[in-house]
Amino acid sequence: MKKEFLPYYISRFILSVVISILVWRFTWTALLMTFVFFGLFLLYLHSGWFSIDLSTPLYPLRRDSHGQDIQRKALIAAVTLGILLYVFAGSWVSGHLALSIGIITYFIVQFAFFIKTSMQAHLSKQ
Repeated sequence: MKKEFLPYYISRFILSVVISILVWRFTWTALLMTFVFFGLFLLYLHSGWFSIDLSTPLYPLRRDSHGQDIQRKALIAAVTLGILLYVFAGSWVSGHLALSIGIITYFIVQFAFFIKTSMQAHLSKQ
């Protein structure tokens, strides 16, 4: 861990704790998910997928045009899937579940595109 990212680390750990307690209350699952969420925040910071601007220590990550394009594609996929599930599987899927699946889809698609880009960049360097 780098000293210059300390405000980011602290704020994201607190955010991870709060989200986990709100969703899972004070359970072992909440403790486990705190570290999962914090790990994902660390992945975002240290993955190289975003540029880093230390002039804003709590929000140092910046998206370039490629990152914004990936975000747009992930959002389109998530909203489309969420709406399709809600409309066509309404008797089997509640609105909350459709929303949850949409949110999970957003992050999975975003990670997949970033990893794909990282692998392509790595392979082109060899």
